Amino acid sequence: MKTSTYIYTKAVGGAAIVLFPFMMGCSVLGGGGYSDDPAVRAQEMEIESLERDVEEAERYSEEAEQREKAAKSRLKAAEHELNALKEQAKRRGY
Repeated sequence: MKTSTYIYTKAVGGAAIVLFPFMMGCSVLGGGGYSDDPAVRAQEMEIESLERDVEEAERYSEEAEQREKAAKSRLKAAEHELNALKEQAKRRGY
């Protein structure tokens, strides 16, 4: 009895593995279109446009953060150099 249960379990598991990509492909490809209702279609297009705007704004934000980090790093280096020059001037007697 264990042998038939084992075979059945393996067969069901194998079938699920084979059919899973097909089921997911159909669900993804079938539902991606716009609605036939013009109001719904317009709203879907508006949402997609806004999502693209948000992604672009996030990208700009990340770029601005990187520029800010670079500017802070340059500022720190300049302050360090200033302190070094002040110390040198102090040792020279200025």
